[in-house]
Amino acid sequence: MQRHHVYRLLVIISFLWSSCSLQETPVDEPKYFIEELATLDLTLKDWLNDMLATFGNNVSEINMDDIIDLIDKVLSPKMRVVAISYNTRDHFGNPVLGTGCFVYPLGLKPRGVVEMAAIGNLDQETCPTTDVQKGTFYIESFPSLFNYITITPDLLGVLYTRHVPRPLLLDHNSGEVTYHMRKAVEEYLLEKENYRMSNRSIIMGYSQGGPTALSVAKYYMENPTGIKVDMVYTGGGAYDGMEALKALIRTEINGYMAIPWILISMNYYYQLDLDFSKIFTNGMENPIDSPDPLEGGDGYAYWFNGTHRARLLLNRWGTDLKNYMHPDFFSEQLRGEFMKIQACLEENSLALSWTPPPLLEIYLLHSSEDTFVPVECSDFLYKTYKEKGCSIQYERITGNHHEAGFEFIKKAGAYLLIK
Repeated sequence: MQRHHVYRLLVIISFLWSSCSLQETPVDEPKYFIEELATLDLTLKDWLNDMLATFGNNVSEINMDDIIDLIDKVLSPKMRVVAISYNTRDHFGNPVLGTGCFVYPLGLKPRGVVEMAAIGNLDQETCPTTDVQKGTFYIESFPSLFNYITITPDLLGVLYTRHVPRPLLLDHNSGEVTYHMRKAVEEYLLEKENYRMSNRSIIMGYSQGGPTALSVAKYYMENPTGIKVDMVYTGGGAYDGMEALKALIRTEINGYMAIPWILISMNYYYQLDLDFSKIFTNGMENPIDSPDPLEGGDGYAYWFNGTHRARLLLNRWGTDLKNYMHPDFFSEQLRGEFMKIQACLEENSLALSWTPPPLLEIYLLHSSEDTFVPVECSDFLYKTYKEKGCSIQYERITGNHHEAGFEFIKKAGAYLLIK
């Protein structure tokens, strides 16, 4: 990030805190909101300092302290980050306790509402709520810098629902859990701040959050939610599972070990009764939650028990899919146990299962060099939506998955600035 770009960004931010009044409204009995799990008050200066502590190596030859101090003295915007629990439902329709975070300006004069989907981690210990409980910001909160109420549910598979797999790529559940989080935030702000939140949302998401963002928009438009979606900003996601598999089979390389987790998740939620000895190989098929291969461990049950972060998984198994995927996986046509997952992938394909209304703006970004999520997923989504007459723009860029993520944040931030 160049000096003049950073300075310009910070100066522009300082002029964005426009006025809006609190509303006198009766406080209803909460139906979704349960409790506060953690609260963190930050200024813009605090947020930026936290960001620089994490990503400081990407900023060079600039005295950021002086610029941050200047902005802080001129404006001193204050934000409150709140982690909550709330009532929602799992894939089977059972009531469960969800968690998530939201950020709002303490003056409650927001420019709007952004629902920013969680990026999604492979472990069950890391999510926005656990970050806030530790007293740190979470990267998905970046729209709050531009004076937006920003809402990010953890989705399920963490904290109170840690006993179940993360429901990756489960379209309907992603939309429903996010809607219930939004309702909980509405209740919180009405109860705690006597503020009635707008019924309009900008939906954003990158990586795992990419398909989630579309799932949320789809849920709002197919159900009587009363939520109006102004824009969907999505990037780097697996919008069609079959297209992702075809690309991974062709390249035999995956830089982020989501495939085993997706298979484990779909096996649980769709009760597929997969025989993992015909899914994995080279020890990954071992079903005992133990690091000892002599006990039948050091396989999927251990490495995907929710305690291992992506880097540890990659260190153990590498990027070559032949190190752990069964030979049947590399067939041009699904065969063997893999045939059982086809219906699940097709049901949860955002490209095939939904036709967005023609006036809904969708912005799509993906890198052609992405080794985490194949760019073919976005290619297919764009082609399919264009053929359906949808309003979609697609920017196919270069760089790895993380570099494209920073580009996504930059472009999403620019959109929020000018809106």
